[in-house]
Amino acid sequence: MTDEPSLSAPAGSLERLRARLTAPRGARRIDELLCHDDAAAAVAALAPGEVFELVQDAGFEDAGELMALVTPAQVQGCLDLASWDKDTYLPEAVRPWLSAVLETGFEKVGEIWAGLDPEARMLFLQRSVVVYDVTFGESPDEPTPGDRQDFHEEPAGDPLGQEEPPDEPLMTTPDGFFILKLLGGDEAQRLTMRLIEDLYRADGALARHTIQGARSEPAAELEEMSYRWRAGRMADQGYVDFYEALELFRPLEVEQVRLDESTAELDAITEAGAANLPAKVAQEVLSRAFLARALAELDSTDDAAKVEAAIVYLINRVLAAARARPGEHEVVQRAAHYGSAMLSLGLEAVARGDARRGAIALRQVAMPRLFRVGYTLTLRLAKAALALAQRGATAESPAREVVAALSSPRPLWSRSADQPPASGARPLESLADLRRATDLLRALSQRIALVERLGVDLLAMAKATEPVPTLEAHLRTALLRVAGGGAWSAAGLTDAELTALRRRAFAEGMLVAAGRERCHDAVIATLEARDEAGDGGASASAAPALSELPALIDGMLALLEAALGPIQDDTIDTRFIDGLLVLAPGAALRDV
Repeated sequence: MTDEPSLSAPAGSLERLRARLTAPRGARRIDELLCHDDAAAAVAALAPGEVFELVQDAGFEDAGELMALVTPAQVQGCLDLASWDKDTYLPEAVRPWLSAVLETGFEKVGEIWAGLDPEARMLFLQRSVVVYDVTFGESPDEPTPGDRQDFHEEPAGDPLGQEEPPDEPLMTTPDGFFILKLLGGDEAQRLTMRLIEDLYRADGALARHTIQGARSEPAAELEEMSYRWRAGRMADQGYVDFYEALELFRPLEVEQVRLDESTAELDAITEAGAANLPAKVAQEVLSRAFLARALAELDSTDDAAKVEAAIVYLINRVLAAARARPGEHEVVQRAAHYGSAMLSLGLEAVARGDARRGAIALRQVAMPRLFRVGYTLTLRLAKAALALAQRGATAESPAREVVAALSSPRPLWSRSADQPPASGARPLESLADLRRATDLLRALSQRIALVERLGVDLLAMAKATEPVPTLEAHLRTALLRVAGGGAWSAAGLTDAELTALRRRAFAEGMLVAAGRERCHDAVIATLEARDEAGDGGASASAAPALSELPALIDGMLALLEAALGPIQDDTIDTRFIDGLLVLAPGAALRDV
């Protein structure tokens, strides 16, 4: 970070992130590092996560020269990311990394192996060989306690076991002290042989210590200790214990956060070695409008570097809370999307939409607290959505999808309500998103209230078998009947009634003013009559405020105009009419 230019303008921090996205990646980035005047120092300055990302992007075949310069701590960090699924050790994930190291020569193999956790070295070898100590008179012909057959990889063959599995090949160590039965497939066996040979060439004592430990140490204890060491290093980068990570989802109201509370731990996180924002994380951060604006207001390189490290720490906690493997790129990108969205939302709320105040909050308020504020704001919407979910089950799109997305364990926004609409869901990421969601839920609540005042049992409708009329179809049908001079009712229309109503309610493709006025009067009269009768609270849905009714009714009437206005025929063919309840001759009610 020290060779980067000072941020002389508010946009400097954003330029850093944009440069990271456009900078060479994968093999090109490796070539750039290798062309550095001091390539070894340039590579050693990378955080383990950055090395991991480089190798994953470039592939092991193109990362050979990089692997020749990496440090043992960097390799250990890469194995921390790659070789564990929760608390389960994955030796097969270690082998590609060891294979890449083996290509660099036995001296580098010895250096890297000596820098790994002793328990991890023994655990890997224990999963790769069965050890027989010749000095104790052990041999493959006489099974010993060291013959750990429970770690054998099952060979392909007859699943019923009629065929005898082939005998694993044997290897005698160069010092003659041990005979090793090589486990796994052909490639795994060849890798183990090369590893043992190179270890003996580099450091015979270290090789013997590892083999003896693999023979004698209990497997469960090796795995437990390896996991503890790994968990400690991962915690320094934000990959905390699952239950600790769930603290992110404990509600925190925006009023409980002060702009100057000084809860941020930027210095501690930076000292722990958190990396610069990976490209995938930087891309998500730049996509969050308010967060990007607040970052642009940071006025020093040091502040920007610390904030970036804290964001990495936060995203890693999100991954820990999801119990996700941090080495999977798609998983990391999803966590970065969700984590940066909640952070941006919480930051915007705390800063009251002011980017300069947002920059202060980034320096003064702990990232998890900002995340919790954002998450808490989405919980309020989730509560409102759950209250409407059953009665809104027959709502039309996008209200139905929005309610379902908001009702998920981690409230989301349905992309069906975006412009243009799209499939899937995304996190809510701004106060504008909250306002849109609130407006949509309020409008749905208003429609539910009006339809229930028409006497429609929406709960029963939701449980009925398909096809089920939508709640909006009930309301539009009642409005059309009133516009044409009929009663306020959602009863199904006959084809003849539909034709007559259109003729009376429309002129030159538009609703007549008198019909529009009758619709407004009928809705208001219905609500007032219910309140006077004292049963206005019978419905679980609150009646909409009178001030909100005009916009609601006009929106529904606009849909009627769009459906019926262009029709010029004297008789309406209901097959081409959407969103009304029509009684087919001799058949049940249908929603057309």
